[in-house]
Amino acid sequence: MLAFRNQTAHFRALAQENLEASQEDMKRWYDQNFTLIKFQPGQKVWVMVPGEARKLQDKWTGLFEVVQHKNEFNYLVNLRTPRNPLRVLHVNRLKPHFERTELTKLLATDDGVEEESEPLLDLLSAREKDWSVEGVNLSPSLTLEQQRDCRQVLG
Repeated sequence: MLAFRNQTAHFRALAQENLEASQEDMKRWYDQNFTLIKFQPGQKVWVMVPGEARKLQDKWTGLFEVVQHKNEFNYLVNLRTPRNPLRVLHVNRLKPHFERTELTKLLATDDGVEEESEPLLDLLSAREKDWSVEGVNLSPSLTLEQQRDCRQVLG
């Protein structure tokens, strides 16, 4: 019985050493790719939902507002829930929200970029009518050579 106890203690110590070595490797791997993100009070953020990830379910929910910077890694966030409206969350569970800007149709020219005066052509609707490249309606403002080049690219 004493030999069994000594053997078990030896295997437990060996497992503990391997666990510590594995943890050090994981920490080294994480730290080499880590960049600390800073949030300001009032900034909008997305919050990661813990739990089992399903393919079609969002991992991030929000938008929520950062209320206070508690320390280097934790933020007080207003989750707008009746039971617990304010919650301290680790920076790893937060993702910044970026407002979308309105898209502008642009036309590249030799001397820079200008706004396009005419609407963009709907090439997909042309495919429904005629599956050939010749059936695509191109802008009449293009020269015959430019139209030929466009049809070559589309082909």
